[in-house]
Amino acid sequence: MQAIYGICEPGAVLQDWEVSPMSASMEANHGTPALITGSDGALLATTGVTGTSLGVSCGLYLALDADLTNCSELVSLCEAQHGIRPTSLIEMVAGLYLQAGEHCIEKLEGAFALAIWDPRERRFLLAVDRHSFKIVYWSLEDGRLLFASRLSAVQALRKRTEVNPVAVMQYLVHTVVPAPLTIYKGIQRLEPGTRLSYERGQLYSKRYWDMRYHEDPSSSVGEFSQELREQMRRAVHTHLGEYPSDRTGSYLSGGTDSSSVLAFASERYSPFNTFSIYFENRRYDEIGFARFAAAHFNARHHERCLRPGDAVEATLKIADHFEEPFANSSAIGAYYCARLARDNGVDTLLAGDGGDELLAGNERYATDKKFGIYSSVPAILRKGIIKRALEWLPVSGPLSFPTRYIRRAEVPNPLRMLSYNFFLTQDGTDALDAEFAVHAHSTNALHLAQAHYDAAPNATSELNRLLYLDVKMTLSDNDLRKVIGTAELAGVRVRFPLLDRRLAELSGRIPTHLKLKGFTKRYIFKQSMKGILPDRILYKKKHGFGVPVGYWVMSSPEMRDVCGVLDDAETRHRGYFRPEFVSRLKELNKEHPAYFGEVLWLVLMLELWHRRSSTCAASTKAFRVGVECAR
Repeated sequence: MQAIYGICEPGAVLQDWEVSPMSASMEANHGTPALITGSDGALLATTGVTGTSLGVSCGLYLALDADLTNCSELVSLCEAQHGIRPTSLIEMVAGLYLQAGEHCIEKLEGAFALAIWDPRERRFLLAVDRHSFKIVYWSLEDGRLLFASRLSAVQALRKRTEVNPVAVMQYLVHTVVPAPLTIYKGIQRLEPGTRLSYERGQLYSKRYWDMRYHEDPSSSVGEFSQELREQMRRAVHTHLGEYPSDRTGSYLSGGTDSSSVLAFASERYSPFNTFSIYFENRRYDEIGFARFAAAHFNARHHERCLRPGDAVEATLKIADHFEEPFANSSAIGAYYCARLARDNGVDTLLAGDGGDELLAGNERYATDKKFGIYSSVPAILRKGIIKRALEWLPVSGPLSFPTRYIRRAEVPNPLRMLSYNFFLTQDGTDALDAEFAVHAHSTNALHLAQAHYDAAPNATSELNRLLYLDVKMTLSDNDLRKVIGTAELAGVRVRFPLLDRRLAELSGRIPTHLKLKGFTKRYIFKQSMKGILPDRILYKKKHGFGVPVGYWVMSSPEMRDVCGVLDDAETRHRGYFRPEFVSRLKELNKEHPAYFGEVLWLVLMLELWHRRSSTCAASTKAFRVGVECAR
């Protein structure tokens, strides 16, 4: 993994030793020494062997962690504007900055995190790419801006670190702490497509790119289908770059997205390397589709069956790597899939993430549309006739469907979409410690989701608002962090062609009735991929990628040992949950392992984070007294 970090304090004379605590944290994770540069007012540093760049050019100090997909275009642009062909990434970005200032970021395509110190203007610029493939944490304390790719590095220079109960509540709802929050008060994560400027003692944040939903009614189904197909093809070919074919491959679940990546990649490299994991539990197994897709496209296919003992090893690695509570259980499978690639000599993987959130591929969109039908009924009929008729119908049992349907239809989004979450139910809120619930504002646990839902640029439909919410929280906050983080653990680079900027912007122009036609998900995608994907893949039922953690906890001695921490008094009195709930959790898992297994995993990963945090010793009642670090 590569990383950038440093300090900006305009007007101060900074010495290299001042970033030593940050360097120690970075080297503990990367095992490579730091490189440091800077002038009065800023120190910039990097670790990592490849992908990072650090240096001085044109009087600017730059630190970059980048995997760009348009380097050749940028080199030509710099050469045309300045008459000089840049010989390094540092020179190229410096040239772009001199020409366009802060807007230079908008010219970069791919994954990047960058820091630029302009001593002449006393301006510091910090930015991440459009989907936050790269992560940057930051904190402003006593006029000093700290930044780093790792949360622990920012912690290392803060005077006080305290758990944020609001962030803990968000974690329980979303299985991850969503941006801009982190698990700690006073430290934030830079949001996707955002740049941060620190100038003359003032901090400015601006979103330089976002999904926009300018629906275009003028194009036909055929025109959109062709444009979508060619944009996907171009995106996959671009993201393959010039990587050697024998060291390049893709994740393959057997779903439409990963199969589409394989289809277009096979046009460049054949046979193309593919990697899958599967489980003995058939409820979670989709390996048949992956094998079929691999055979159809003549891939060089690799697969591995995961068992409970594998999960134990991955769980502890994941708890350490993310440095915050992270409970997306499919990270276990993603880790072993990336490791399978590395073990077979592949160091660059293409992932299919993004298609569902751009083109309405998740079952929940169709389900929500069914509930949305009720709101189209005139209010006078709903209130005057339908609601009165419900008074004669039971609220439970086989005849209760109309009552249950209307009750749910009247719940506004995004609560309706997310209300299946255990900690948003009555039982879930009762499971919380009463004092924690007050401090965490559990009654407003959806405030970040609501903000995204309300802010969807130019969205005029319910579907696009839900898609925007998922782009922000399901993708950038959760699934991308899962795939990228586990790939880093395995020593593999990952790229996401279906989140290419041009493809994302095209999806915003496609009318919603072509994304979700009636209750047919991904209608326009299916039209565009006819004749490329076999029908068995194109029209398969959406499966999703889950991990049988609930079943493993019941059947595996190794998993029961890991979950033994839930029996400790320290866990039961941590201060987040009522002790009796933690004590009952394993029994609840036996009743409904597919559902309560994920709840158990949430609680377990939160507790493992507390116990394994390398910089702070977590105390009981952490939300009350804070978690303070001895420096």
